[in-house]
Amino acid sequence: MNLALVTRILALGAAFFALFSSTAAADPVPPPSSAPTRLWLLDPRRLSPAQQALAASAQGLLNHASPQVWFQSGGLHSRVLDRVRSQFDIIELDSPWTLIASNRTAFAGFLTCSLTNHTLNLATSLAGPRRALVIDASLRQTALDAGLPELADLRAIPAAEAFTQFGSNAARGILIHQPISKPLHLRDLAVARHAWVDFESVTPLATLVAALGPDTEVLGWGSDEHRFIQGVSAGGGWAIPADWALNLSAHRWLKDPLPPALPHPPPPPLPLQPGERAVAFVISDGDNVQWLLGGFTESPGFWSSPRRGTFPVSWEIAPRLRDLAPAADAWLRRTATPLDDFVGGPSGGGYHFPHHVPDRPGIGRRSAETLAHAGLRVTSVLDSDGSPAELDTLLADPRIDGVLYKDYAPYNRRRGALTWVRSKPVLAYRYLLWEEKRRDQSFRPDWLPEGVAQAIHRQAPEDPFALIQVHAWSFKKQGGPVEAIHQTIQLLPPNTRVVSATDLLRLLPRP
Repeated sequence: MNLALVTRILALGAAFFALFSSTAAADPVPPPSSAPTRLWLLDPRRLSPAQQALAASAQGLLNHASPQVWFQSGGLHSRVLDRVRSQFDIIELDSPWTLIASNRTAFAGFLTCSLTNHTLNLATSLAGPRRALVIDASLRQTALDAGLPELADLRAIPAAEAFTQFGSNAARGILIHQPISKPLHLRDLAVARHAWVDFESVTPLATLVAALGPDTEVLGWGSDEHRFIQGVSAGGGWAIPADWALNLSAHRWLKDPLPPALPHPPPPPLPLQPGERAVAFVISDGDNVQWLLGGFTESPGFWSSPRRGTFPVSWEIAPRLRDLAPAADAWLRRTATPLDDFVGGPSGGGYHFPHHVPDRPGIGRRSAETLAHAGLRVTSVLDSDGSPAELDTLLADPRIDGVLYKDYAPYNRRRGALTWVRSKPVLAYRYLLWEEKRRDQSFRPDWLPEGVAQAIHRQAPEDPFALIQVHAWSFKKQGGPVEAIHQTIQLLPPNTRVVSATDLLRLLPRP
């Protein structure tokens, strides 16, 4: 690198520091302003990647304090929009430039970046605090022609210097972990919340999470699940899978006109009779907010299954959905049948490995608060190298009744072991209903419906309980996980009672 270029970079860094460090991030989630009467509707599928990044930044800025912009999409997005449509005058657009021109005073200018490198994430990080639109270099002249001032050109900022120079502008308690290959999804929330955006950069993930505070929530995903969750955990935070999520900047303000009350504890189940067995099926990956808002409600293998409501099924659900998308959360609860049971997704408030969190009591208390706020008394916990004893603080809360425990791999490593912590049950998964391929590419027979049913046949009479994890992404050719549960139930031995996971914990004999 020549001396002139080094001098230019240092000068740019000083200028940017003066520009962006003058104001720390204000309250990232202010109370909603007076209800708007207009909702701009835009179909992002018609846009180029550069236009998508621009549109997402405009959406985040306009939705900072109230819902004003909505991206068209299916699943719960469309169902929520239908529920609240009467509250707004809907204006459909075909271009983000029309949206910008119609709301010109909301934008101070733009930040130039490149969609091909880290500066896209840097621009997204700074867009909220500076009220700036995110402009790829290919759209720079168009933005200037539209009368928008260029606040800064970020393309010369090295990745290694980004957080050091500008991290003080980011809101505390939130991190968006998003690759630059996704210029649209999740970025609206980053801009609205003034959140820092990063993806496996030179700064270790645990360092970023710790720098943003002990209660940091990481929305997005990583290229390797174990490494990603371990980094989030080591920093003292938890993760919310959301890297394909849309409209979160708008969802958080939308309330269902008729929200259901939080569920009361169900009446106790009848005790097991001599010789009777009890099994419970729990469908995994409900902590995945993007899936809950997307294809979950439309898929015949999940919420739209014709068999839903004909036997008990427990669904992992993201406790934070109640705040991230309250109208969506209300819709799910309102459409649940008496045989649908909700339990918290791993590992409490959000996905983390309790064993790797530096402040385990602190995150245990926060998990209990989040679960209770969502009306969830039972939660899954997915840990790596840990043990049930490490859940002491979570289970000390009187609002939490028990834990469904799984190890990182395989989930049923403890083979149904039961541990009592604070006189509450921590029950490990005994069986997996999962299309797991072996080396010869055939499926493991003991994880298929026939194999699970046969294993339950072989259980000793004095050990009549079985908790079964159903892999959400398996059995697509057979009709999805709900159909796989039905197939398994048809093969169970006589005198087997299928119950919810909540009821299974209540049936366990107390020590």
